[in-house]
Amino acid sequence: MKGFSVSSLFAPSKGENPVGESVQDGESNKAVESHLNEDPPLRGEACQMEADEIPTSEQRKPKQIEDINKIAFYEAVLKQLKDDDLTDSFEALRKEINLEQSKTVKENYLFHLFRKSLYKGNPDYERDIEEEDGQKEDQRNDQIAKLKTYGMFLKNAQLRSNNETILNLDSLKKEKGGRIVYSYDITDRVELIHQHKVTCCTTNSTRNMLCSGGADHAIKICKIYENVKKRKIYTIDNKHMGKINCMKFHPVKNLLFSASDDCTIQIIDVNKILKKKKQQFRYRRNVREKINDLSSQNVVIQDKNAFVNLYVHPCGDFLYACNKNENIVKLFDLETLSCFTSYEKNDQHHSATINCISGTSDGSFYCSVSQDGHIKIWDGHESKLVHTKFNAHNGYSVESATFSKSNYYLLTSGLDGQTKIWDIRNFESPFTFGNGILSCTSNKSIFMNDEYFIANVIQTNDHFTSKFFIYNAYFGNLECNVQNIHNDKISDIVNARDGLNVHTAGHDYVCKTVKIDQRPTHDGG
Repeated sequence: MKGFSVSSLFAPSKGENPVGESVQDGESNKAVESHLNEDPPLRGEACQMEADEIPTSEQRKPKQIEDINKIAFYEAVLKQLKDDDLTDSFEALRKEINLEQSKTVKENYLFHLFRKSLYKGNPDYERDIEEEDGQKEDQRNDQIAKLKTYGMFLKNAQLRSNNETILNLDSLKKEKGGRIVYSYDITDRVELIHQHKVTCCTTNSTRNMLCSGGADHAIKICKIYENVKKRKIYTIDNKHMGKINCMKFHPVKNLLFSASDDCTIQIIDVNKILKKKKQQFRYRRNVREKINDLSSQNVVIQDKNAFVNLYVHPCGDFLYACNKNENIVKLFDLETLSCFTSYEKNDQHHSATINCISGTSDGSFYCSVSQDGHIKIWDGHESKLVHTKFNAHNGYSVESATFSKSNYYLLTSGLDGQTKIWDIRNFESPFTFGNGILSCTSNKSIFMNDEYFIANVIQTNDHFTSKFFIYNAYFGNLECNVQNIHNDKISDIVNARDGLNVHTAGHDYVCKTVKIDQRPTHDGG
């Protein structure tokens, strides 16, 4: 409590004796000692004394405290004195206020409360104190409550959703006639052009907007139209000073998060960018002023190491990130930009750089995959480690991870050249895709819009390829080998809005839309 001092309660003022000692003589000390072996008086009951022991007017009488809050406070004070083995002070105060020590507060409760008040404002110290007491920060509790509330909402929404495109390997029995054989027609068109290698691409929640980032430090944005003539391209080249490694959209808003080698995450309101470009033709005189004003509204997260990968929590209030040469996942509160990490001990974290972070659609779990070859599943509410799958890809680095819509399955790809589907209920792998163990330089997979299929982009060591593979998620077979999309390595792949269509980013400086038309040919036996 503010202004409260335990020592000031019991220390005598100058020229006075301690509480419980007579001002005139020391006889009361003997009286106190004679009562040490007696049963303590009941709470709120006056001390019954013999007639020959009635104190004089100069001697102190027991005080009756009527305020229930003060009673609880002084009981806590007595408990603290008892915890500190200050027996004399404990007995003196107990007899003066006629109360007993609290039986409900924890050991050293008052002392810890004092420490937290004294050092308030130092988040690290407060966290250490609360961890020691087995408590959590009120702010963190609010966050957890927010995450849990969102999880319940999304579970109810998922029950009402259409399950036809959701992967469910438990339903293989319903495929009575065996798998269907398809033929594929592949067409592509260029959407965005950079001045250097395109390293990543992403779409917004409605998938009508495509963004790409490259080694030229620039971000390109366009709206997706069937009519190419309607397409307008917007360039943001004043945000980053290094290669852009990852970009993700807010799950609801058109807010873009971009992670770069310049050790920053830029948070950009894309709607304002599009609106500003339109206004430039109306207010040419104020273009420079308007752009500067827009830049000042964007938010930047700065760190000491380059950011590698991002994952935005489905509720939209939190951002997960990982850095080069760091083995922990960082959680940023997007309202305060406060940074949090897991309370787990260091040996529970990865032992090498984390390559990718992905989470379930309800935010209840997220996973991290690393160069150490392990997959770790974390509780999305409290960031506690739930499970570790060691050497998931034969000891090779795990490069990518993504959850299915049902949240039951996890798709991972590693530098062993393999892609695996994991059932996280038992962490068994029903299917492994790829041609055995084949060392490679990059490997990434995604569930396609129709989760019957997955897309896999792999770059092997032995020769250059510019292709990606489509596999059947239910039967594990190769459906289609999509070739000659780019003139150089494919660096990223994301789902487009319709059907099996995807967007790809390439080292040939372009980002493309790949249209995949699928037609059944005949039923397999």
